[in-house]
Amino acid sequence: MSIKNIIHKLPKHWLGVVQVTGAAILWGTSATLAKHLFNSAISAFDVAQMRLTLSFILLVLVLSIRKPKLLRVRRTDLGYLATFGIIGLGLLQCTYLLALSKTNVATALFLQYTAPIIILILGLLLRTEVLTGMKVVALSSSIIGGYLIVVGTTSGFGLNPIGVVYGLASACLFAFYSMYGKRGLTNYNSWTLLAWGMGFGSLVWCFYQPPWTLAMRYGGLEWLQFFYIAVFATILPFGLYIKGLKNLSAFRAGMIGMLEPVVGAISAFFFLGELLTLTQVFGSSLILLGVALLQINALEKRGDKVYSKQELALHKVGK
Repeated sequence: MSIKNIIHKLPKHWLGVVQVTGAAILWGTSATLAKHLFNSAISAFDVAQMRLTLSFILLVLVLSIRKPKLLRVRRTDLGYLATFGIIGLGLLQCTYLLALSKTNVATALFLQYTAPIIILILGLLLRTEVLTGMKVVALSSSIIGGYLIVVGTTSGFGLNPIGVVYGLASACLFAFYSMYGKRGLTNYNSWTLLAWGMGFGSLVWCFYQPPWTLAMRYGGLEWLQFFYIAVFATILPFGLYIKGLKNLSAFRAGMIGMLEPVVGAISAFFFLGELLTLTQVFGSSLILLGVALLQINALEKRGDKVYSKQELALHKVGK
């Protein structure tokens, strides 16, 4: 039996766990490459525009050949797709990359992954989430772990005030992407949302500078790096994450996504020569514990019934 068949036979919850974990691994490793580009004096705005524009072109090209039906949407949904693309993808990537350029990898990732706190608070206000002791413990463990990963670096917190503002903004936008994107999955395939979202997101960047001007500014090596970011830091991880949202609540997906700082710290150790301290290892262990606690909670349920009756009822209302 192939790995693909094994994955597709997983219960929905565990399929979602695999998908979001894959996204976190890809995002974590790509953060190191993005920081390398900024160290090479490449503008964060250029990376953000190239990332969205190139990803949109590649994804539409593949879908046009393989599954053109996925590019069809209702005219009445264009407003939703524009909002999702401009705010949930365009501004999210811009604020995150700006935070990364102004601080360090660990700080930028930590700030962005305060998003589960925002998701939980909004979920409680909208009555799409239920507050449980397990969620509080898991979230606290992961946030403390992320903090320790940051303070364990040689540079500690990259407390550039502007960078912190960008990082917190990226957390709010990541929460928006998770919750607003989940709503769209009731009507469209994840690749449809991603393609149209990237299209609207990249369209807005045209007001910053024409894409052909950007394309002529860089040479072969930079283009190879841009292609890597477009495929392995954008199309695949965003696609996996939004597919995971179909099988998980926004909060659970956000919590699993907190594995990204762990991967980021490890990849920075190997590729940027940053030290991996005992403090960071302990922090990584706390994040893994937080993610594991939610999955242990899931194991206590049967099959796909990984939510309490109250959570299931609220989940249906949220749709």
